[in-house]
Amino acid sequence: EAELLTPTRKPFTSKEITVKFQPKKLVLPALAVVAVIVAAVVFWPKKASNLDPKLVAVAVFENKTGDPKLDNIGNMAAERIMQGLTQDDQFSVAPMPSAEALSAASKGKDKLRALAEATKAGKIVHGDYYLQGDKLQFQAWVLDMVTRKNLITLEPASGPVADPAAALEPIRLRLMGGLAGVFDPVLKDWLSFLKEPPKYEAYREYIEGSKAFYRTEYPKAIQHFLQAAEHDPSLKAARLYASIAFSNMGQYAKSEELVEEVAKSRADLSTGERLFLDWRQASLHGDREGTLRSCRQIVSIHRTWDWTYQNAAEAIRFNYPQEAVGLLTHLDPYAEVYKNWGGSYWSVFTMAHHMLGNHKQELKEALRGRSQFPEILSILYYESRAFAALGRTKELQKLFEDSKTLPPQPSYSPGIIMAGAARELRAHGFKEDSIRILGQALQWFESRPDQEKASVRNKIDQATTFYVLGKWDKAKALFEGLHSDVPDNITYLGYLGVVAVQSGDKEEGLKISKQLEENKKPYSFGHPTYWRARIAALLGDKEGAVNLLRQATKQGFSYTALHPNEDFESLADYPPYIQLMKPKG
Repeated sequence: EAELLTPTRKPFTSKEITVKFQPKKLVLPALAVVAVIVAAVVFWPKKASNLDPKLVAVAVFENKTGDPKLDNIGNMAAERIMQGLTQDDQFSVAPMPSAEALSAASKGKDKLRALAEATKAGKIVHGDYYLQGDKLQFQAWVLDMVTRKNLITLEPASGPVADPAAALEPIRLRLMGGLAGVFDPVLKDWLSFLKEPPKYEAYREYIEGSKAFYRTEYPKAIQHFLQAAEHDPSLKAARLYASIAFSNMGQYAKSEELVEEVAKSRADLSTGERLFLDWRQASLHGDREGTLRSCRQIVSIHRTWDWTYQNAAEAIRFNYPQEAVGLLTHLDPYAEVYKNWGGSYWSVFTMAHHMLGNHKQELKEALRGRSQFPEILSILYYESRAFAALGRTKELQKLFEDSKTLPPQPSYSPGIIMAGAARELRAHGFKEDSIRILGQALQWFESRPDQEKASVRNKIDQATTFYVLGKWDKAKALFEGLHSDVPDNITYLGYLGVVAVQSGDKEEGLKISKQLEENKKPYSFGHPTYWRARIAALLGDKEGAVNLLRQATKQGFSYTALHPNEDFESLADYPPYIQLMKPKG
């Protein structure tokens, strides 16, 4: 990761710091130096507090060529950069102060501090330029005048002496992009993740891509991210985020193509970018341990909201729920800039408590989530899961009625909430209540309008509910139809395998298990192995079932999807299964 360093200065030589020791002559000067230092420490913070944090001033670039004839280039550099910065409305650019004002402010002060006092600017763009043969080399920084730390440090850029604008242009564009990122509430920490700030046009496309991404408009996000990468090929993070969007759409091959393209430039990436790349590669290969390791490393150097959340999500997927609780406890779910992530926050937080068996705390967090997002069905699902684990069926009935008044949401419905709660009731020993509520869920699915009832989503929900109720024939009929339409769907085939065993046809179950074993398609993330484990458990092969489950999690299957599951009830008192499911850490 690029460090935010102050500009490099030429070191003093031994001759410059070697003086003849004369005690009497040195006492007063030394005291004077101490007085100046004390005054700077005591009085500068008070003056710095009067600076406008959203006002940027540009200093004349310092001529370090040794040729006074090139002094005018410093003014030209400052003017060109000022013109560029005025294009962004997230901050203001201070006009260049007059020579008289700057002179009045500069008495006994360094030039940057004097410029800050003259303009009241909280941030100063400054730089210098050198001669390298027949070329000019420019360097630039952005200094926060309150903390006296450089927020942005740019790589040097070179161009011909006869055309200094050629070298200044990339500096100008990156300063525009970098400062825009500094003032963006979501991306201000993002800059430290990159080797250097992106060019301004790339930054604007990246912002639009991020907005679309958080709205789950993935095709639009991909378009903007790839345009950002085209404007600035060094902005590898744009391609990596586009790869995430492709993965979220189920287009893993396209996702991996982008990731491997970035991998070719691994040596040129910052530390943070390399870890981001490692995370994407591990994710696409189903390496849960690798994804968690990469996230932990990223958060250790780049503890932002989004990466902390991602670390927590990876932790529960690999059975480290206590780690997730620790991370999310210190994360603000009400942060304005991440309000669109709030539902996801409560999903991970409540699931972590559920995995730990902390159901009262799980309920408390779910209720907090519902107070923040009262219109979101998924939050009710998390709440119902906690109520079910606690056996509080009266509250569940009220919640079911509330769910019917809320707007529809992809992957969630009142029927799904009922069915999910019923499965949790069964997993926690409330079997009679489970059967009753499964009946309510089935009634809801069957009462839908004809068009909705004929949808794939509704057929899956009905078939799954029939299965949990033990109505094997009805479940089989629906899953056969679904499998016929989409033969490659692993879930449909898996259900046909467990239905066969439940119906007494062990040979058919073993046959389907063999088909699942032979499935070598990429990006399956352990799903075929998981279904083989369910079939093995129903056949009474406890050791085989646990071995297959362990293998499935190593292939990418998430621990969060292992509970609740009726097919593993025979393993409940089996020590290897208990050990496998025991939270790590």
